[in-house]
Amino acid sequence: MSTRKAFLWFVFYFWILAASGTLVAYYIPWVGGTRVPGRLLGRVPLLKRLGRHSAKGRLAAVKSELDRRLDSHPESTVLTSEQLIDQVHAHATWVPLSRAVFAAPGMLACAALALLAPSAWHTSSLWAIGVYFAFFQVSVLLTCIDIWAVRNADSAGTVTAVAVGVLESFTTRAGAAPAKTTPAAWQSQMVEQLCTALVRRAHRETVGTVPGSRFAMAQNTATVVRALRHRTALVHGNAVDEGRATAERELWLLICNILTYSSRPRADVTVFRVADAGRLADVPQTVPDATAVPSPKARVLVPLLFLCVLMAMAVGFGVTGAAAEFTGPIVIALAMAATHFVRRFGVTVFDSFAEPSAPPATTGEEEPRPMPEAVRRAA
Repeated sequence: MSTRKAFLWFVFYFWILAASGTLVAYYIPWVGGTRVPGRLLGRVPLLKRLGRHSAKGRLAAVKSELDRRLDSHPESTVLTSEQLIDQVHAHATWVPLSRAVFAAPGMLACAALALLAPSAWHTSSLWAIGVYFAFFQVSVLLTCIDIWAVRNADSAGTVTAVAVGVLESFTTRAGAAPAKTTPAAWQSQMVEQLCTALVRRAHRETVGTVPGSRFAMAQNTATVVRALRHRTALVHGNAVDEGRATAERELWLLICNILTYSSRPRADVTVFRVADAGRLADVPQTVPDATAVPSPKARVLVPLLFLCVLMAMAVGFGVTGAAAEFTGPIVIALAMAATHFVRRFGVTVFDSFAEPSAPPATTGEEEPRPMPEAVRRAA
């Protein structure tokens, strides 16, 4: 057996062991709804500090900026709480590492196929292409399942992570908007993600409770969603500096108040509340819903076609031997050169799975009954 084929078999067995081991390790937390990032590894002495300093630095920078603009308002002290630091640390460090654990074996298999296999391909061994492509698809599927599991099991932590991201979009990362959008649109998208996370949390935290508790949580969440959208519209619609500053102040204080409740330890959750009533004053009963847009899953056509074209080129080069040893570098160079332009026409496959659904309608007449069902769809 040649060295190339021996390496490909090594990658095959490595993927089998890695994928099976991670599937077994994560199966019980997935099914039991206890998939909280860093719940076990975060307690290991040598690992619990991994990325924690970075999380503290992010929150300290946001708090410093808020103290400067809010005149050291007491509500900004929530950004220094240990529970909030733990949640931000978990979602900033352990969630990406978990996704890398699922994706790395499939990526390694595809890299081995692109770099080592083409010069040894024959018509009788084309089945290997489908096998390794299946490796990649399974890795993507496991990654997406884990994304959904974390959202469901750690709904409060997800709210915290997204809320901190909203504060950063207005303060420390205000100039870091993606190139394909405007800062105002980016901030609005972040607020909509927070609304979706709040609605999902309202359903998850009241599972198994009496209907009155579920209704109270849904009502409070609907009011908070209206307040977030209303205050964000005031920020982006007010061109006067003083008016904009006032609207930003109210929005930031509301988000800090949301963080106060989302960062509570689970044992301390005795009241189903999202924010204090004092932060929800002067909120209109009817706030326009988010503009209906096509689902992001419908906008992955261009990236998928791009991947299919690259795969077809790799197969063609491998079967015909036209590029010989240069097949791998050619395919990789084309992928790197074209990825930037492809993202202008669509979103990546990972983005389409990870991007949350649009928040449900929260008008005054639709709050009582549609909310639980809408939350179930968002989850």
